[in-house]
Amino acid sequence: MKRTLTIISVMALLTSSACSLIQYAKIQKFDDEFKNTRKTIARMYLKPDERKTEVGAAKIILEREISDNMTVTNAYFVISRASSSFKVDKSGFLKADGQTFELSIEPVTEFKHRNETSVSTYARTDSTGVTTGQTMDTNEYSWFDDKFMFRLTPELISAINGSDEFIVRFYFGPIPATYKVKGADMRHVRMVLND
Repeated sequence: MKRTLTIISVMALLTSSACSLIQYAKIQKFDDEFKNTRKTIARMYLKPDERKTEVGAAKIILEREISDNMTVTNAYFVISRASSSFKVDKSGFLKADGQTFELSIEPVTEFKHRNETSVSTYARTDSTGVTTGQTMDTNEYSWFDDKFMFRLTPELISAINGSDEFIVRFYFGPIPATYKVKGADMRHVRMVLND
């Protein structure tokens, strides 16, 4: 019995460790001795409010870098979109605390491609005997990742700190993509902005 409990405990510990490796930390802090800075980052994964469009989820990194003479806060976005979609416009908007701010971005677009192959085995029986074989299906996926960043000004930071949520919107031709930061993500944002 004691050995069984030990094995179960070890398996639970390994499983929780593996899960924590798969899900990266929401907040990370770094001391960079090369740049002589201290950095805090928060990671978020947000789905757009608009459903069933060509534009998908956004991976966001919010970074605050502090040195002896300066503090810089940047937001980095990677937004995935269908290969049939339009490019992201070079301006977007952030709304917080009843204020709307225009954002200027310089996107870099990467074409992505992935093949997924599945193999199935079968066995058939007829009057001549048993026949076995395999079938193979390949699905191809293509999409674009738009990568860009913008700097958070003191006015933007003040508006975000004064709000329970903030909204970021970008346009991909005629299609809007709206991302809301709220709840636990907002707590992580405040931890970065007020570090």
